[in-house]
Amino acid sequence: MNFVEEALAHGLKQHQAGRTSEARSVYELLLSQSHDPRIQGAALGQLARLNIADHRLHEARVAAKRALHLDRDNGTALLAAAQVERRAGRPQQAIEILSTRSTHELPPTLIHELGQCWQAMGQYRKAFLCFKEAKRRISFTNLDVDRSLLTRYLERLANRYGGESEPDWSPTPDSTRPDPVFIIGFNESGVPELGRMLSTHPDVGLAKEVPALDAARRVFGPLDPVGLHQADEPQILAARRAYFEVMDARVHPGKIIVDALPMNALALALIRRMFPEALVLRCIRHPCEATLSTFIKPYAFNSVTCHFDRLERTATTLLATVSVSLQIERALSMEVHHLPFEAFAAQPQETVNAIVTGLGLQPVKTASLTPASPVDLWPSYRAEMSRWLEPLCALAEELGYPAK
Repeated sequence: MNFVEEALAHGLKQHQAGRTSEARSVYELLLSQSHDPRIQGAALGQLARLNIADHRLHEARVAAKRALHLDRDNGTALLAAAQVERRAGRPQQAIEILSTRSTHELPPTLIHELGQCWQAMGQYRKAFLCFKEAKRRISFTNLDVDRSLLTRYLERLANRYGGESEPDWSPTPDSTRPDPVFIIGFNESGVPELGRMLSTHPDVGLAKEVPALDAARRVFGPLDPVGLHQADEPQILAARRAYFEVMDARVHPGKIIVDALPMNALALALIRRMFPEALVLRCIRHPCEATLSTFIKPYAFNSVTCHFDRLERTATTLLATVSVSLQIERALSMEVHHLPFEAFAAQPQETVNAIVTGLGLQPVKTASLTPASPVDLWPSYRAEMSRWLEPLCALAEELGYPAK
């Protein structure tokens, strides 16, 4: 690997880590220093991505066009070119851009973007078929994923916390550090959005989708989940240390950690064991919308997201996850604050003020907290979701959503 290739790899690493200003500097340096069209095209494609994220559509369009001129097979640039037109309100032009390549050649991300374009045009059946095909292709990216891991854990949790009475728990030692704030909820229910809102406070540090509780779970070993109530003080302290070791690498010291990982909804007993006084916020969204949004999103494939590869599997996973999580909450008499996505999106500043005040922090007014009025997309896909509407709508009613 020569210098420019190493520089490009470094820029991509910074980009992936969220250090976008550093990544931009590397890409711009490559454009001025490298004469290799392949390297220049790759840098331009990544610059187009950055400009789209910064809502600089004109600059993104120019960068994507230059990248495709250098290499018409540049998938990153092709995706950026289509996204620019769709976000500019021209989905038909975006479809024409994607149509320059056969759909048989398109990777999942571009098939997904094609679905987004059809959706923007109100062609929901075509959009759904694209999303379905994108998920099918993603499912082949890792054939070694253990599809039974999540279902086995759900079954163990349901059996453990489904009894009529809960055994006494051993004492939990005091912590020398502030407890984290846990934001839980099924995927696409507002967990990252609420996390970003809270991270606008200077004394709060967001850990987005960091599986730190897995480190603690490994310390407890076979005690999780059936024997957590029996854990002794050394085990609890060791589990806390393992948890904070992971978090301290991602959150600046001195800040209150906000642990925003949706599937921590199944880790309520672990949270109760380690941090019984921690603030736990459960994000709630209409189950039909959460199911559809989770199915549509092109997640990286792993032992959890493998259950989102088909709409029916996504629906059953949501129903099981929410049911078991609420079962644990009730069995342990945990104080979990339920926050509807629609409510905190419409009143972000008020929501943040209430939460940080409860943490003993001084509220800070933030210009970036702008109200939003989410519009449910799922009614446009009623035909595709028809088999699962009855149980999903029943859960919606249980969670307080009116019938639609």
